[in-house]
Amino acid sequence: MRQLNLFNFRLNAVGLLLALLTIAIASSPPLFAQQQQQQTAQQQPSSNINEPLVPITAHRTDLEVIEKFAKVLETKNRIVRVDGFDPVILNVSALTPNRIRISGLQQGVTTLVIYDESGANLSVEIFVKGDSRTLQAIIDRKFPNSSIEAFKVQDAVALRGWVSHPEHITQIVEIAEQFYPKVLNQMKVGGVQQVLLKVKVMEAQRSTIRELGMNFTYLNRNGFVNSSPGGITNLDSVSLPFKPGVPSAEILPSSIRNATGSFAVIGDNNIFSSYITALRTENLLKILAEPEVLALNGRPALLLSGGEFPILVPQSLGTVSIQYKPFGVQLEAVPVVLGGGSLRLELQPEVSDRDFSNAVTVNGITVPALTVRRVNTQVEMKFGQTLMLAGLISTKQATTIQKIPFLGELPYIGAAFSRKRSEDSETEVVITVTPELVAPLDEGQVPQGGPGRFTDTPNDRELMTYGLVEVPKVGERCETCGPSQSGPYIVPGLKSSSSTATPSTIVPPVPNADQLAPPVAPDSDQSARSNRVIAPIAARRPGSPAVRQVGFDDSPPKKSPTAETDPRRSHASSKTAPRQPASANNKPSNNNPNPRSPADSNATPTTQAGSKSTSKNRKPGLIEPTAR
Repeated sequence: MRQLNLFNFRLNAVGLLLALLTIAIASSPPLFAQQQQQQTAQQQPSSNINEPLVPITAHRTDLEVIEKFAKVLETKNRIVRVDGFDPVILNVSALTPNRIRISGLQQGVTTLVIYDESGANLSVEIFVKGDSRTLQAIIDRKFPNSSIEAFKVQDAVALRGWVSHPEHITQIVEIAEQFYPKVLNQMKVGGVQQVLLKVKVMEAQRSTIRELGMNFTYLNRNGFVNSSPGGITNLDSVSLPFKPGVPSAEILPSSIRNATGSFAVIGDNNIFSSYITALRTENLLKILAEPEVLALNGRPALLLSGGEFPILVPQSLGTVSIQYKPFGVQLEAVPVVLGGGSLRLELQPEVSDRDFSNAVTVNGITVPALTVRRVNTQVEMKFGQTLMLAGLISTKQATTIQKIPFLGELPYIGAAFSRKRSEDSETEVVITVTPELVAPLDEGQVPQGGPGRFTDTPNDRELMTYGLVEVPKVGERCETCGPSQSGPYIVPGLKSSSSTATPSTIVPPVPNADQLAPPVAPDSDQSARSNRVIAPIAARRPGSPAVRQVGFDDSPPKKSPTAETDPRRSHASSKTAPRQPASANNKPSNNNPNPRSPADSNATPTTQAGSKSTSKNRKPGLIEPTAR
């Protein structure tokens, strides 16, 4: 019995093991299936994990691929066919049923069409651009403040963008030439590129000439004596006859003009004539030229204020042509804006005048010479600074003595036998330049008026009687002076002639703000200059009131002491004038020091002449008449 049980137990264990083995074999894939999967994986191209994955969902997609680099395209459905691309530009390979791998072969543009199992077609336009990443990385690291894009165009490279310093353009181009044989420079400099150059040419010439000389002639019946050192006078003819003839000596009439003084003593038998030149000449010449020219960065600019005079130039076969030579104030400049608020400046200022003292006359035609002050230089400076480009200090001394030996060296008496001339001259020249960055004004920023806009032509009485060549322009209506400009246009600093006339003891009020032109800043040169010019002219106009300058103060008007605030004033006023009862119409108010009736509310408010409150809170530079 025990043997039978042991046999059954062993049999059950063997069956259990067979069952477990069967289950294990059934759950494992067959060996040939694994080998087939391995062969399929070897036949499919592998995808790099660094290759970017681009999902394609729209019917049309634009895509960029760098030359010799790849991207993976993924669709939602299984891909059936890929067609339409240029195999010279693009290479396409399958990865999975819904993924393909594209790689750029050379620069160009091609279109890839993908057909999926649902029957839809997806169009992908692929631009394969050249590989310029090495050059782009160098530019980004070495020039961080610039924004430059480098892209390949066939065998060349194009550089496009903005730089912060003009000199960086040349440096970037030199780096790009090390990678590509041809560089297309499309870079620009950022910021304001307009430069205003203010040049001053200042010159002062001083000269002093001292001259003293004497020529004389003594003549009698027996002979004559002549002394003419320096050629003040020259003998024209001499007659020496035998006796009983009388000798004679005549002076050249044209040479007498050289003498500044002459005298003669005539007797019965002799004549003494003397010609003296004693002269002191002082000359002063001052030249101030302030040319201003606006130039664009890197572009030349030319300014000429003066004129041109003709010059005859001989030609072949006896013909003559005419050429014109400029003179006056001339400025040539080429600014180059650098970084850090500085610039490089090439300029040539010149101031020339015609010099007829050194003129040349040919066939009756006079061609003058030129006196030129010129400098040509290149400097680097910052905006707003002033630099002296050139300067000159010249001193010249010349002394000439013409005398008769021994006689001209005698003290006092030697002055009659000599001629002395001394000339001292000094010349100072200074040329400065100040550059500024400028930009155009908007329409609302342009100031009204301009040269000659604040004066008018005088009438016959003002011109003939008082000799006025211009008078202030007042009361002129201007319909096109600007936006929101209504009513009569009043020139800044002048009272309109259409205002109500006031007595001589009354000062008219300040016009409303909407009746005035745009105000001028209190510290501007234009306001001060217009006051200096207009005030004397207005004061000389016939029948015009006296003109005075109204002061300006930001502080409120000072109140004169009243009886309530000053007991002494109250006590003094009670003795001099009786107190009058106050009515409803003339009731005093703290806000209105000059009360008036309601019927006079439209009339011009007045104030007693000489009151301190009339010179407070007025517009700067306002000129008002004190009497009509």
